[in-house]
Amino acid sequence: MPVQAAQWTEFLSCPICYNEFDENVHKPISLGCSHTVCKTCLNKLHRKACPFDQTVINTDIDVLPVNFALLQLVGAQVPDQQTVNLSNLGENKHYEVAKKCVEELALYLKPLNGGKGVASLNQSALSRPMQRKLVTLVNCQLVEKEGRVRAMRAARSLGERTVTELILQHQNPQQLSANLWAAVRARGCQFLGPAKIQFLAMI
Repeated sequence: MPVQAAQWTEFLSCPICYNEFDENVHKPISLGCSHTVCKTCLNKLHRKACPFDQTVINTDIDVLPVNFALLQLVGAQVPDQQTVNLSNLGENKHYEVAKKCVEELALYLKPLNGGKGVASLNQSALSRPMQRKLVTLVNCQLVEKEGRVRAMRAARSLGERTVTELILQHQNPQQLSANLWAAVRARGCQFLGPAKIQFLAMI
């Protein structure tokens, strides 16, 4: 029976043993299904499958790379390089570029005050929807094909949300209100009342 997954805000700890990720015992290993578990807990699994959604782990656990993006967020010592053997040299090159990009994006999840932990997440420079989408991307694993497909979807979703927030930030309130009412009318909605209009304006 699948284990209940942790809330998305608890991404700095292993969702099985609840220990914070580190570079020694509790190394974060992301699976192709985008769940991240510490290496110690992965090695204790009875079945070679994700404990949350039962997705089969096709790659040997010792071959799966440590998630450096998460390690840097907990302030752990991150090695300069990690050897990952993909099918050809071209794939290795693209993997390194994509991995570096995700690690740089992950730094936006660091709280503004420099503190650690989930409690400080609301002090991030990003909105909650942006944080959620970035956490999804950071947990994607780029070695297996399924993980790369999920990473592409997560990156696209993050990009679309970025564009939406930029547009909302640069529209004046009158134009935003007019666009909102036009969208409501286009969908054939009836009068929603001031509370619901305010809610719509926030999303």
